[in-house]
Amino acid sequence: MSEAAITVTGLQEVQKALYSYSQELGDRVVRGALRQGANYVLKGIRLEISASIKDKTGALRKRGFRVANSRIHNGKLSSSMIGIYISLRKKKGDPFYGRFQNDGWVPNGGKAAKGGKARRTRQREARLAAGGKRVPGKQFVQNSFASRREHARQLIIRSAQAGAEVVARKVGLK
Repeated sequence: MSEAAITVTGLQEVQKALYSYSQELGDRVVRGALRQGANYVLKGIRLEISASIKDKTGALRKRGFRVANSRIHNGKLSSSMIGIYISLRKKKGDPFYGRFQNDGWVPNGGKAAKGGKARRTRQREARLAAGGKRVPGKQFVQNSFASRREHARQLIIRSAQAGAEVVARKVGLK
């Protein structure tokens, strides 16, 4: 799936106040605020799925996607960035077909493409060149993100400010 990101700026005062108490506490508040925004976008993805896909069992809509902490940007390896992402679940029994529904696919005519990745890619390109059809994707993840981006950004900012106020109250500054 394609990547999309929300960059939140203008929180320098809140961030300084949070990190003046402790790095771990500040990371926890920021991660919670980012989760608020990601969960809002996830609700939009679920609405888009129910509106655009015939998901008979409801598995893709109910448990197909998850919000998770980024291992790359977790505040330890990169001191200035914390990340949250939305992805398909990858455990056994989870609906794997969400990627194909979102991005589209090229049917192979019932023949399994054997060989390495390069050979499968060549076979797919040959099918397309010979007049094969590409099944277009529904783009429900991108549509949901585009329609909910600004509200999610505002939600992240409000949540971070509220978290900073709670931290200040508990520490005894207010």
